[in-house]
Amino acid sequence: MGPGAAPRFRHDAVVLAGGRATRLGGVPKPTVVLDGATLLDRALAATRGADRTVVVGPEIAVPSGRGVLVAREDPPFGGPVAGLDAGLRALDASVDGDVGGAPAWVLVLAVDVPRAAEAVGPLRAAVARRDRPDGAYLVRDGRAQWLVGLYRRDALRRALDAVAAADGAGLAGVPVKRLVAVLSCAEVPDDGDVSADIDTWDDLRRLTVGLHAAPTDDGPLGRTPMTDQTPDATPRGAEPGSSVLDRWVDALEAELGLPPRSVDVGAVLDLARDAAHQVARPAAPVTAYAVGYAAGLAAARGEGTDALGRATSAALSWQDPGPGAAPSGAAPTGAAPTEASPTGTGS
Repeated sequence: MGPGAAPRFRHDAVVLAGGRATRLGGVPKPTVVLDGATLLDRALAATRGADRTVVVGPEIAVPSGRGVLVAREDPPFGGPVAGLDAGLRALDASVDGDVGGAPAWVLVLAVDVPRAAEAVGPLRAAVARRDRPDGAYLVRDGRAQWLVGLYRRDALRRALDAVAAADGAGLAGVPVKRLVAVLSCAEVPDDGDVSADIDTWDDLRRLTVGLHAAPTDDGPLGRTPMTDQTPDATPRGAEPGSSVLDRWVDALEAELGLPPRSVDVGAVLDLARDAAHQVARPAAPVTAYAVGYAAGLAAARGEGTDALGRATSAALSWQDPGPGAAPSGAAPTGAAPTEASPTGTGS
């Protein structure tokens, strides 16, 4: 480094690849191919500037030549916080004997964010600010994308230890929101949908088209504009490339007497994701059920409802009040819930 030159920004990287990929029919996300490259290849391309990179997940086959480390969360499929802990421990163990020591920063990426490489520059700029935050992460459409972030190593370690100590039962299933709440982080607006992820085959198709299509007025990548047109009555399963989820929802609508394509699968999956990430994993199916219950009661009364939108907003803004606190809008203690609020979420 010449006189007056700025020191090189050093960081390690953790790529989280340990999910079950249930919405992809169990196909491991690292192996999914987008425009000729696997999601793992794309994630590793985003970490090329890192001193060391560790991929956390089951039976990961990493490319040779880069010295990429491999780790496994404990227990397997224990969630991203457990995966992050395992990745950071693997990185720390690999530093022993290194004269340069461990970099002060750790880039954290979910493997299913194929454009993550575009986020590295803005994240580095955010943490270089004078106030020196504990980290930075992208925020897209009001949703924090914590797994596209850059965090101070020592702050991340302290946060992991604090959350583990508070629970006393390890880090399995802990929502990422609880971990980041311990940190003071900068939020980086993601106006270009860089953090768009792949949870379903429809996501993959949208992102594939988005990589090649010219900009249009149809709305941002991965989003379908709302219209007043009558929904297509063609069963999802009749389309080429349909998934087992498509065919299951077709069968479920028929079994329950619902009109074809009346279930907004993408919106329900988004709600389930938000509830799982913001509250706790078991909150996902419970929240989806409660929304369906509320929608059914409203329909029986001949009323419209935005139960799904309200539940999504509630999940995104959720702050656990602790034991004994009554939820906002709940019926008084001892009072029976009203028909309009069977789950205590009315008002």
